Amino acid sequence: MRPNLLHVLNAGGQLAPELAGSVEAVARDALDRHAARLNLDGVDVVIHVSPWTIPETGMVGNTPDGYSVHVALTPQNPHFMASWARELPATLAHELHHARRWRSEGLGTLLGALVFEGLAQHYEMEERGEMPLYARSTVDLEALWTRASQQLDGPYDHQAWFFGSAGQGLPRWGGYALGFELVRRFLEHEGGDAVSHAATPAEAFRSAWTRSPGAAS
Repeated sequence: MRPNLLHVLNAGGQLAPELAGSVEAVARDALDRHAARLNLDGVDVVIHVSPWTIPETGMVGNTPDGYSVHVALTPQNPHFMASWARELPATLAHELHHARRWRSEGLGTLLGALVFEGLAQHYEMEERGEMPLYARSTVDLEALWTRASQQLDGPYDHQAWFFGSAGQGLPRWGGYALGFELVRRFLEHEGGDAVSHAATPAEAFRSAWTRSPGAAS
């Protein structure tokens, strides 16, 4: 097993020493716990300061492959200090699940992306104890699924589907909410959880929407 490495980038002192130490301790605990559960090794987790984060939390994660996770923090965000100790483990749970899935299944298609994000949100929910902010739909998911079903296998605009596009009539975080509900319906029928299905092909989720109508609780 290769070690998982944590890197808190702070050469410029953008994180106060006490905060940097606390961030490192919380991140190390989350990394160790989730890497063990997900059977992950050889992952570099990089934490750094950036102004480009989710406004509601002052934090955002990104996992470009199966071996690196990046989490950006904005300490100046007024929401950051009130929530970072809860958000950081939840964000790492989400991103480490991505790293696990990247090793067997990527994005590729809209269906693949919906499953990719849906599974990570369900795993994140176990850490945070409630639905992630971006899983909480503010739109008609049935209508959004009808639209998505027309392009599950073809080219798709990831930015528009998951972060919103007024020009395309797609809501902010629509893809996240749709993926969360698709995976919820799949797990309701098939059993298991986001860990046991981390490598399940996206194709297996395709029919879950019509098999299980109903809203997330």
